Amino acid sequence: MFKVFQVDADDSLEPYDFENAALSEVGGSIICGNCVTEDELIAGAQDSKILWLAWKPGITRSVMEALPNLELAVRWGVGYDQMDLASASELGVAIANAPGYGTIDVAEHVIALMMSASRRVAWFNGEMMAGGWPPAVPGSIHRILGSTLGIIGVGRIGSAVAQRARGLGMEVVGYDSTLTSEQLLERGVKPVSLETLLSSSDVVSLHMPLNAETVHFMGAEKLSLMKPGAGLINASRGKMVDTKAVSSALVKGTLAWAALDVFEQEPLPADDPVRKSPNVILTPHVAGYSVESWQDLREEMCKTTLDWVRTGWASTIVNPEVRGSLRRDR
Repeated sequence: MFKVFQVDADDSLEPYDFENAALSEVGGSIICGNCVTEDELIAGAQDSKILWLAWKPGITRSVMEALPNLELAVRWGVGYDQMDLASASELGVAIANAPGYGTIDVAEHVIALMMSASRRVAWFNGEMMAGGWPPAVPGSIHRILGSTLGIIGVGRIGSAVAQRARGLGMEVVGYDSTLTSEQLLERGVKPVSLETLLSSSDVVSLHMPLNAETVHFMGAEKLSLMKPGAGLINASRGKMVDTKAVSSALVKGTLAWAALDVFEQEPLPADDPVRKSPNVILTPHVAGYSVESWQDLREEMCKTTLDWVRTGWASTIVNPEVRGSLRRDR
């Protein structure tokens, strides 16, 4: 028998009937820790070899050092910035995520945000619901067909967005520092420099992982390089965008609109200036959600864990350099 320690509480995931049924195939089950602090995590997971984490507390170096039996930590989602990857590799702990989950859903959400902003659907709806009959302000609505979408980060989700944008008749350009021009072309985007992308795109959509290099990637300087009248979409990670700079650009009119699904602080504070910014669409970090994607996520979490138990490895591990020094092999 082995136990998977679910670190934090998440009402949308409980009661884990699917997961318990899947893990029972190899004699496993879930313990719900409902931890809020690192101390609670350390106290509750003392004998655990496998951790599952939705949001926080994160898997820091101090947590891994205090849990000598820990072998694998898996994040419910694509991003894993809640995990200290460098320390995990040094300490022999494998870190995994659910990379396939939500790809279609985020791509669809990005297209929905772009269409809503470009056609001003959100603003018209707001005025209509308030009893008004808003006019189509000259110059405020633009046709999608023939416009240019710039995608920064052309991985699974960026590629899925590109596919859908091409279907709408858009020109799609892309920048990704980890891919060659040939790889970008294979993914259906025209490779360009970052500066060219920002200056030529009617819409810019971010799809990079969050790391030390991408925190506040889109700040005042890069926003100033964007094409006049362009829009910005972020359905990736909130900390990649300086929301104060975005709010300022919206007020000044140098940025025509912004559509944000993720934020530097979540939940977004009620008094955050971006809520009162003009021409902004906000959604509460739901781009990756659908009934279908939630089931995909459950299946990915279970498959990673079952592969680990059965074979000692999983294809979703994001620090493969740890393979030669795993704790479980010591």
